[in-house]
Amino acid sequence: MNQQETFPRSSVGAEAGAAPLKIAVGVLTYRRLDGIAKLLDVMTRQIRHPDRPYHLTMVIVDNDAAGSARTTVESFGQTGAYDLIYVIEQNQGIPFARNRALDSAPPGTDLFCFLDDDEWPVDSWLDAMLETREKNRADCVYGPVQPVYPENPPEYFIKARVFERKKNKDGQRISYAASNNVMFDYPLIRSWNLRFEEKMRFTGGTDYLFFNQAIRRGMQVFWADKALVHDIVPASRMTWKWVLQRQYRLGNTFAVSEVLHGNLKRRIYRAAYGATRVMLGLAMLPAILISPYWGMRALTHVLRGAGMVNGILGHAYQEYKPNAAH
Repeated sequence: MNQQETFPRSSVGAEAGAAPLKIAVGVLTYRRLDGIAKLLDVMTRQIRHPDRPYHLTMVIVDNDAAGSARTTVESFGQTGAYDLIYVIEQNQGIPFARNRALDSAPPGTDLFCFLDDDEWPVDSWLDAMLETREKNRADCVYGPVQPVYPENPPEYFIKARVFERKKNKDGQRISYAASNNVMFDYPLIRSWNLRFEEKMRFTGGTDYLFFNQAIRRGMQVFWADKALVHDIVPASRMTWKWVLQRQYRLGNTFAVSEVLHGNLKRRIYRAAYGATRVMLGLAMLPAILISPYWGMRALTHVLRGAGMVNGILGHAYQEYKPNAAH
């Protein structure tokens, strides 16, 4: 039996006459107790603007069947800053846990957010999301994720900016989103019956597919530059093996998504695009000797392109399979 427990918060006053939005923030966790504790602590300090009142619920989905995060999560049940729902999802795999988070949102939820359990947002994060949504009448808001490196990280990877993510202008409409720093219209997503693809159980990339499908249906996504989230980069990821495998997997994810949900035309395009990236990357590869940034761009083209081609040919890289090398 899956388990769910709710810990109601103390009443947080909203401005008289303003109907507070009902916001749920979903967080998946798997044996990362320090991370989930830090995130829940930071979320108690979110700044609330009187013109944008909200009622917040944190939805924590523990993907460990043993419920290893229960005690840590329960310790935040009476902070008064938010309601707290703790759920155990016994089916291991990111899409199962994400779908469980969506299903566990309280009745009447207006907006749903996702954060990762190795991240923490700035204190103005949620209000910045709401401000961008309000200004642009956005269906979905996506924000920046800033890497936090361990002590004495490999200099090459820092100069190559391999862990840095694309940034946009504040308020800019964009054509993508992911689950690491996002807010979206919950009733809209439910009306489309969109789910995270459980056939991609251990491949990763189900959030790319989820938001891509939503955008194709008409969802409008806008960038909230002030809604900053910090992301821990563990030392175990700062290796050539991990970096190169991740680039391959990212390309592979795009192709696997097309195999499952694209048509023949899109699959042919993805294979051709992948092959082109491989050739471009090989041509750029000598740059690795003189420029970490351009050298990494070359490797990215080669590996993502190879991942795309192999994905179309039927290979699905299982990055998140238990006991897989990370």
